[in-house]
Amino acid sequence: MSLGLILALLTGCAGDTGTKTPSVKSPAAPVQTAAFSVNHPDTLPESLTIRLRDHRGYLFARTMVNGRNAGMFMFDTGSSLNVVSTGVAGRLGLPTAGSSVATGVGGAQAFDFRPVRSLEFGGVGVAGDQMAAISLHTMSRALGTSVSGLIGIRALNGLPFTLDYQEPSLTIYRRDTFKAPKDAPVFPARFDLVGLPVIDAEVGNGHKVWLILDSGADNALTLPRRCLTDWPEIVSVKNSGSGASSGIGGSVASTNTWLGRLKIFGLDLKNTPVTFEEATGALARQPKPIGRVGGEMLKNFRLTIDPQGRRIWALWLPGTAE
Repeated sequence: MSLGLILALLTGCAGDTGTKTPSVKSPAAPVQTAAFSVNHPDTLPESLTIRLRDHRGYLFARTMVNGRNAGMFMFDTGSSLNVVSTGVAGRLGLPTAGSSVATGVGGAQAFDFRPVRSLEFGGVGVAGDQMAAISLHTMSRALGTSVSGLIGIRALNGLPFTLDYQEPSLTIYRRDTFKAPKDAPVFPARFDLVGLPVIDAEVGNGHKVWLILDSGADNALTLPRRCLTDWPEIVSVKNSGSGASSGIGGSVASTNTWLGRLKIFGLDLKNTPVTFEEATGALARQPKPIGRVGGEMLKNFRLTIDPQGRRIWALWLPGTAE
């Protein structure tokens, strides 16, 4: 059971929610203390950089919930939800306000919504008046560090941002003064899968797939098993190993090997490590196979993402990340 497969459950797959929740007001709590907030974008400087802590390729920052220290949260471009660990939710006394279902690697799992009055990530106020309370014990044990929660991509309120693994840092931009990077090519992107960044890619000899850019997964590339079944010629090694992907809803068998060819962001890459696993939930219902690009590959890029403009600038910086 690999680390990346443990983490994949709480990324893009965790946003398949369909239950409406009642509006429940959080108990009295301190107002937001951050000097800047994405909830008031007109008051932001032209660019605002959050310094992140890199732990084994995952990016973290100190987070405040309702004005109180909630611990280190991971920034996860593959999560449509803000997540707080059940232990931290209990310590902070966050009330329950309805429930829903997250769809992950092994199926579905129910969770509680916890309303919050303020949420600050790395000293910047971010969007989200409720969080999903999910146990992060397995993730913390696998990473060897305490994971108190996840900040999902929608917490940036649709503003353009740059994710830089080399610094490491997250830079947020005002929309009205945002300037496209001059040193990186631009590519179209989709954001209609619960707000997650999805790009077009090709595997093998021109087979089309969609890939979620998922900073919360460590595998270089994860594809649905149907790709291996329908296009067996896409791998350069038939099967180099097997394992189990564990996450929300249980576990599912996986196959680990190498992809002969991957065309992504205008690059033609050879022999990319790949994990094949069964797609579940919303991912299984897409017209094209949909997989994930994890931190092991993303760390070779500096990515500027514009959700509202549906564009991504990707500067290839191979070998520069730790």
